[in-house]
Amino acid sequence: MPRQAAPEKKDLSPAAGVDAQDDTADHGLPTAIVSLKVIEALASAPSGLGVTRLAQLLGMPKARVHRHLSVLREHGYVDQDQDNNQYRVGWQMFLLGRACTSRFDVMSLAKPILEHLRDQVGQTVVISTFSDNEVVVIDLLRGTAPVEISLRPGTRFHHNSVAQGKIALAYGAEKLRRAYLAQTLPASTRHTIVDPDRLAAEIDLVRKRGWADAPEELYIGINALAAPLLQANGELFGTLAIVGSIHYLPSTPDPAHVQALLEAAAQISAAMGYNGKPTR
Repeated sequence: MPRQAAPEKKDLSPAAGVDAQDDTADHGLPTAIVSLKVIEALASAPSGLGVTRLAQLLGMPKARVHRHLSVLREHGYVDQDQDNNQYRVGWQMFLLGRACTSRFDVMSLAKPILEHLRDQVGQTVVISTFSDNEVVVIDLLRGTAPVEISLRPGTRFHHNSVAQGKIALAYGAEKLRRAYLAQTLPASTRHTIVDPDRLAAEIDLVRKRGWADAPEELYIGINALAAPLLQANGELFGTLAIVGSIHYLPSTPDPAHVQALLEAAAQISAAMGYNGKPTR
């Protein structure tokens, strides 16, 4: 069973993992505010920060910063890279951020566009975000075809196995792309691209044509078409995808499906304030 004993349970209060002196030692800031400042600093550094650099940025002792990081990591608000020991914001922050942005919910903003796209193609349409190694389903609209493909929000897939991941690699940061291509690429089916050179060539193709596909690369009999969703500053927010049976989304896609997808993605990007060129 999970640890629940009072001495071991940790939260963001001074009595649980961070000593009471923290309430006044950090320039008079309460412990909760210090933890938020730690998260803000990490959110501004997508590649992560080590304890020393984070302490320098915040003007705090390393030991105190480490205590805050330990508590936040245990509760899922930050993650630590085991290769370089740097810290990043965790998935709990993604979920919290999603809850806090209910007034600017992308699905609500995009709903009329998504419904029109779904009605045009008859397939499930999906909005996803991404991390260094995975894409994460945010939400979806189920299709109307006889064979319906459904996903659960929060589902994660490796970049090299899905069309959405190829978009993340093509339109995301160069550092993300280099790091992903340098690691062993996992296979989901015999069609999954696991050769780094071949995946790099695929990424170049995605950049040139503005969309990606992944016929039977995640599941046999399933394909997806994906396009980028860009923010006002030109950076990648996530992806819009059409997901369906290979019968309805063949390996040589219907140009009408591609055009409908690109138009919908452009409309959603425009609704988020994008009106220029992507940052790559």
